[in-house]
Amino acid sequence: MLPEPIHSVIIGSLLGDGCLERNGRGWRMRIDHQFKVREYVEWKYKLLQPIVNGFPKAVKVWDKRTHKYYEHIRLDTKTLSELSWYAEAFYVNNKKRVPPNIKNILVNVLALAIWYMDDGHLRKDCKALRLNTQSFNLKEVEQLSEVLKSNFGIKSRIHRVCKLQWVIYIPAKEANYFCDLIRHYVPPVMKYKLL
Repeated sequence: MLPEPIHSVIIGSLLGDGCLERNGRGWRMRIDHQFKVREYVEWKYKLLQPIVNGFPKAVKVWDKRTHKYYEHIRLDTKTLSELSWYAEAFYVNNKKRVPPNIKNILVNVLALAIWYMDDGHLRKDCKALRLNTQSFNLKEVEQLSEVLKSNFGIKSRIHRVCKLQWVIYIPAKEANYFCDLIRHYVPPVMKYKLL
């Protein structure tokens, strides 16, 4: 494992929008977001600076669903043998998953904040929060919901959004606590996700 805060940035990003790619004999991490949150990627860059491969770059990304190009901001780490530990934890047959021991991995509030900033949003209609976990199976989403409760004291519910996709719903009565917990780690560009 890599030292803090790098470790927590990687954990939160892998639960969110980040991915690991095999590059030769090792692994590198790719962080890719819409250009409008460029400052968020630059914030991650500062935390990951000892292992990054350069400053974040603007790129055009083709979306096969909409058949359009979108401007993104991308950050790659160096290829590092230390990233093998994360790849073994988060990937099986090149598919991202929730590690079985996620309770022992998702322990830092910084990792929680990054996961939420990557894949969460504030529901303005009811002041609740949602974590978009559609890429994980039901068992994995249940594990994540349990970790929120056991490691951070956050009660959540699981909502099905289509036949085989689920999200984590944090009700309004828990949302204030959640936002207060992560607020210190949220850069100004991402404050719109907080109550």
